[in-house]
Amino acid sequence: MRFPVHAIPRSVASLLFAGLLLGTTGSASDSAPAGPSVSSSRSVAAVNRAAGIDARLARPQPAMAVSPARPVADRPTAPASIPQPQALLRARVAPAAAAPAATRARQAAPAHRGRNHVWIPSLGISRGLTWFSCSRSTPPGNRLYQWGCAGRNNIYVFAHAATVFRPLHDAYVSGRLQKGMKVVYADGRGRIHIYRVRYWRVVSPVGADWAYAAQSRPSMTLQTCVGARSQYRLVVRLTAV
Repeated sequence: MRFPVHAIPRSVASLLFAGLLLGTTGSASDSAPAGPSVSSSRSVAAVNRAAGIDARLARPQPAMAVSPARPVADRPTAPASIPQPQALLRARVAPAAAAPAATRARQAAPAHRGRNHVWIPSLGISRGLTWFSCSRSTPPGNRLYQWGCAGRNNIYVFAHAATVFRPLHDAYVSGRLQKGMKVVYADGRGRIHIYRVRYWRVVSPVGADWAYAAQSRPSMTLQTCVGARSQYRLVVRLTAV
């Protein structure tokens, strides 16, 4: 697939997909050969076994203590006076006190503020973005990056599966990654954009240029590694709300 914006050095695109995002045990030589991609309907149990992840059992909850019943008095007490319906209708309830101005201001304030920042609330991710230019040849560190090779309408965000994007990796292998998951993005001007997951694919790092190609509508792409040797790429595609 030809890149729609400008020519990308083949070595740069291959470097990102084939070698940069391997986990702590992976290397460029671990990349799988080109072939059919692994669909998002792949058995979660099979991926768990490949990733070496065991399911966790929920801990049992302690039993609730029950207080002993109080003995009933032998002598009945005199009944309290019961208000008549007319008296209840005439009763007025005092209006609730208005919230302080500072509290109202906090409630009205937006939940997300910043520049070049990504929030994934369901995964507990809140990270600033570091620009990763299309011509960069040094490997990425333990940061959340926005890749400069992506086409128009495609905010391409990637990170290591062993560190920054560990929650995304774990959500996939445990089956908790869901369509509709919300991602909040603050651009360089501080404008807030909302994206939601449409689909995801697990693919070989070879021949995956479709992932960073231009899109017809505002989109975001998340990428990290999966597999026992970090030999596959998890590509998550989102579109703007």
